[in-house]
Amino acid sequence: MGAVVPTLVKATELAGDYRIKVFTMIPAAASDTLDLSSHFSEIVGCVGVITAGVAAACTLAQVSYSTTTVTVKTLKADGVTAADTWTSVVVEVWVLGKLNANAGS
Repeated sequence: MGAVVPTLVKATELAGDYRIKVFTMIPAAASDTLDLSSHFSEIVGCVGVITAGVAAACTLAQVSYSTTTVTVKTLKADGVTAADTWTSVVVEVWVLGKLNANAGS
């Protein structure tokens, strides 16, 4: 498991303190974590999709979250075996959460 620094691509405006932010990340391991505490004080949902580099060695991205950390798991074509090659793979992660008071928009 590796900690990866995501790149913020887009931020949206919603009523109140909740926002959707879109991040891109390049996987470095079969399971990577994204620390989004500088963006959110609480995450309420996330979705991840591979946007580039899909191959038999890496065809699926699964995302989960706990507090302000998102975990991205990458899997091979069988949907069960952990990916072991991430050449050219890019994952886009959409996160809905409560804006951190110090994060701006």
